[in-house]
Parts: sequence; C-alpha cells; structure tokens
Amino acid sequence: MMKILDMLGKTKKAIGGLIAIFIVCALIFFAGTRFASNSDEPEITSTGITQQLQDIEELATLSYNYTKVGEFSNSLQFNGWDIPLTQKSFLITYDGQLKAGIKMDKIKVDVSNDNITVSIPDIEILSNEIDESSIEVYDESRNIFNPISVNDYATFATSQKEAVEAEAIENGLLSQAATKTQDTIKKYLNAIPGIEGNYQIDVKFIESNSDKE
Repeated sequence: MMKILDMLGKTKKAIGGLIAIFIVCALIFFAGTRFASNSDEPEITSTGITQQLQDIEELATLSYNYTKVGEFSNSLQFNGWDIPLTQKSFLITYDGQLKAGIKMDKIKVDVSNDNITVSIPDIEILSNEIDESSIEVYDESRNIFNPISVNDYATFATSQKEAVEAEAIENGLLSQAATKTQDTIKKYLNAIPGIEGNYQIDVKFIESNSDKE
C-alpha cells in the first residue's frame, strides 16, 4: 500500500508539468483566414483588432496536469474537543487539470502610426477540474456515530483544488502563462495580413502597465 501511495502521491512531473496548449496554432490560423477572407489588405484599426480578440472570450495558454493523493479525517467535537470513537476518514487519489490564461473581454487595443499596443488583464486560473473517473477511495471508515457524507467528499475536493492551485502558482504557473499569453497574442496579430513587418506590437498588462517577462 505504501508503495502505491508513494507513486500516486507525486505530481506527474514528466507529463503533468506545465505544458503549452495547442490552441495557439488554431488562433493563428483563425486570424489569418478570417482577415484574408475579408480583404487582401484589411484596415488595421483599434476597434477592429479589439473586436477580433474579444471574440475569443478566453485564452488558456498553459495547463497543469496532476495526480494527487489526499487524506480526510474528521471527528465530532464538543467545546472544541474531539469526541472519542467518532472519527471518520478516507484516503483518495485523483487526476486533474488546471488551466491558466486571461479573459479577453477586458482587452484594450491602441493603434497609433506603426505601433500596436495591447493591454491585457492579469493572468488567472480559468479552470481546475478533477477527473471524476480517476477517483479512487481507500481505507474508508464506517463509523455509525459519524458517517461519511456526500458533503464530506465535496468539501474535501474543494480544499484539494485550492491546494493544487497554490502549489501551481508557487511553481511559477502564472508567470509562465503570462509569457505564453504575450507571445500568443503577438503571433495572432502577426498572422493578420498587413501587420507583420509593418507594425511594432507591444503586449502589456493593464494593472502593472508593464511587460511580465
């Protein structure tokens, strides 16, 4: 059992680290074909580019795949003291995926002469989902005085997600996603006919108003 828990308790470092999402290629293709279908030399305006970017809605540029093991334990209490013989517990293993990026509705674009400045919101966790089919429960207690409830599983899952997010952020998820997001937007804009070679693109964050590179 200990060997199994040791294996399952580790994050998938080989394939579950930080990996780029292939949406980048799709966005570049979309940008090129959409503008090319309208005109060979489309007019480059702040309003036009803003609309195109906001149509994407969400841009997830980095994902974090993980496998975790967690232990739940709880006892009934009286005046802050655990009541004997009321402990309930279980051990759970699961897989999940967290995605980071930005919501595109807050993007601002300024086109001035041969410069395009794109201001984007801070990177955030867009989703964090546990694969329900991967969940395995071990050593589940059967305490008649304090039985395990559905709410115990739900509360525990929420706390586990929060712990994974904190771990991912500590390992540099947001800063790496920031760099990926800036690069992706630049590639997207350069795929629009008339921009590459004619405009200098600057992607910066609204709050700090400076590049997070």
